Amino acid sequence: MRKYILSFMCLVLLMSGTAMAETWKDVDYVGDGIVGHKLDIYTPDDGQTTHKVIVLIYGSAWFSNNAKDAAFSSYGKQLLDGGFAVVSINHRASTEAKFPSQIQDVKAAIRFVRGNAAKYGFDTSFVGITGFSSGGHLSSLAGTTNGVKTKKFGKVKVDIEGSLGAYTKESSSVDAVVDWFGPIDMSRMERCETYKDANSPEAVLIGGPSADNPDMVKAMNPMSYIDKKDPKFLVIHGNTDPVVPYCQSEYFSKALKDAGRLADFITVPNGNHGPVTFNDNTFQRMVNFFQKEAGMPETKLPKASALNIRRQEYPRVLGDGRVEFRIKAPTAQKVQIDLGRLYDMKKDAQGVWTCTTDPQSEGFHYYFLVVDGVKVADPCSETFYGCSMMSSGVEIPYPAEKQSRYELKADVPHGQVARLRYKSKVSGDWKTMYVYTPAEYETSAKSYPVLYLQHGGGEDERGWSTQGLTDIILDNLIAEGKAKPMIVAMMDGNSQDFTSELLTDGIPFVESRFRTIKTANGRALAGLSMGGIQTLNASIMHPELFSYVGVFSSGWFKNPQPFMANSSGEQYYAKLKERPDFYNKQFREFFLTMGGQEDIAYENCKAMRERFDQMGIKHTYYETPGGHTWPVWRESLYFFAQKLFK
Repeated sequence: MRKYILSFMCLVLLMSGTAMAETWKDVDYVGDGIVGHKLDIYTPDDGQTTHKVIVLIYGSAWFSNNAKDAAFSSYGKQLLDGGFAVVSINHRASTEAKFPSQIQDVKAAIRFVRGNAAKYGFDTSFVGITGFSSGGHLSSLAGTTNGVKTKKFGKVKVDIEGSLGAYTKESSSVDAVVDWFGPIDMSRMERCETYKDANSPEAVLIGGPSADNPDMVKAMNPMSYIDKKDPKFLVIHGNTDPVVPYCQSEYFSKALKDAGRLADFITVPNGNHGPVTFNDNTFQRMVNFFQKEAGMPETKLPKASALNIRRQEYPRVLGDGRVEFRIKAPTAQKVQIDLGRLYDMKKDAQGVWTCTTDPQSEGFHYYFLVVDGVKVADPCSETFYGCSMMSSGVEIPYPAEKQSRYELKADVPHGQVARLRYKSKVSGDWKTMYVYTPAEYETSAKSYPVLYLQHGGGEDERGWSTQGLTDIILDNLIAEGKAKPMIVAMMDGNSQDFTSELLTDGIPFVESRFRTIKTANGRALAGLSMGGIQTLNASIMHPELFSYVGVFSSGWFKNPQPFMANSSGEQYYAKLKERPDFYNKQFREFFLTMGGQEDIAYENCKAMRERFDQMGIKHTYYETPGGHTWPVWRESLYFFAQKLFK
């Protein structure tokens, strides 16, 4: 959460659009070049009374009064998320500002930070600085002049004090620098070949009046006076930057490395002068660099949920799996988040409601907004059919050891998911089926086995292909050789008689439209929750059709339920008890999974397994934490698919 923030938010009451909160502190300070400058102070709302500081500088292409705001929203807010106070300065209050004056203004801003620590809650034991483009150059100048008055480079003597203004280490020095694709020698932007000697006059002077740049003024090239007493630097540059040649950062980084001042040089492949170079990886590394230099624990930055609609920042996921929500609803009286449990949101003076949840397990979770008692989908999120209504979804990143199972990969051949319509002979209704075919299907003439995969109650045929990531899981497993190429058919299980629809409509439709293996060894049936009971019922009554059975987070009820016929499973237990040896031979894999004791179906499955053991019905059991949720079912499919058709 932020106390002072610039962000885009959804309007709950309008169900669309964005709003911008402009509630930062706007402070005057006197620069050494042009008086009457302003700076903005952003402070984390994390309960801490003081915060270490990062000074933020925008680039030369931004002249407007909102430039510092845009810089904060582009690459400064991540520093706030990392626990720093951020001071965004306007060093170009006038288009008449010249480069030496801008340098002086930056140094004046640093002095302001150090001189007003108590007033604004700054912990000035650490003051970092970062900027992009010309702001990166200014940041580097601020970091490479500590304690130096004058220095001679070849035949050229440079008066650093005269150019940068009088200062002392205590008042205007910085402790770490991040330079985002800043030009080092602005007068030779296209002449990197001149950088042969760090002590040559060409490497020292940037600019001076010329026919090409009549307004350029004499300043210094920071690569030429790097000192071993300077702070550590992180340099970031895209190798296809069309504005500032990448080779300038290469040369600068080499000089820093030779002086022992380079923490890292990050090259962004195909990175341009801004957007592509600003990405989750470079933001994370910038924040962790500053945290390390400040003696702070390194943290993961919050990220917008992968399921947010375009350009929406919230909900966002914190590094420990908590989810932060931010909704604008100025006329609402009470707003809550329903994420399996209700979280009350707090309202600020601008009508913005916020809350942060407990840590959530990895993967997909449904959630709802509850606005004055009405449960609705969040317009900032994609919507999904679940819980018998359109709901919102949030995706919690997987740990590194699991991420590869569920991520879309460029180097993996991808299958297709087709949406097909057919008219049910059983119900007379038009139905929709989703069918996954492996990547090789289009170019192969062979027939494939089929997994019939069913969703749970309150969901439909879309569930496994959207929430479940079925195609991604199968693509990755097949590419790794861990699963056989297979077809996956996902039917609508909202039926009065699913078994009849599967046998009369589903299987014949798939086998008439696709090249399939039309024997039990070429068929598998699996489902989650309600789909798990449907799987049990169909496979036990028709074992001749299937050799592989998967039951995820399910089991017949310990006690009969009025909403489901034969919910206790007694007629099916009787079938199994008649011929346990037959079922053990027929079902080459009978795979049961459960989402730990927190799974709402846990006791039902436990009782069912006990009955199986009493009858001698062989089965494989797998349990993983997570409850009755899609993260558990994704993992169930991941392991079940590896057991099929081998």
